[in-house]
Amino acid sequence: MPPKSPFTWNPTDIIEVTNASGENILLDLDSGQQRLDVGRTMRLTASALEVPQLTSLVNQGKVKVQPYKLKK
Repeated sequence: MPPKSPFTWNPTDIIEVTNASGENILLDLDSGQQRLDVGRTMRLTASALEVPQLTSLVNQGKVKVQPYKLKK
């Protein structure tokens, strides 16, 4: 039997989302509501970029998105 992967998800599918606005944001994600406070960063799966609200916030420059770099 092959060794079990330490992850239940693919690390390359993770993004970091940072609130670059001057206000707290309440995201309505498929998994439920998530509050993103001013200046805070959270990790989400890349599929969150399919949520129209998040896409709109990115286009307005209120939220910055970058790939997550797994630390070894």
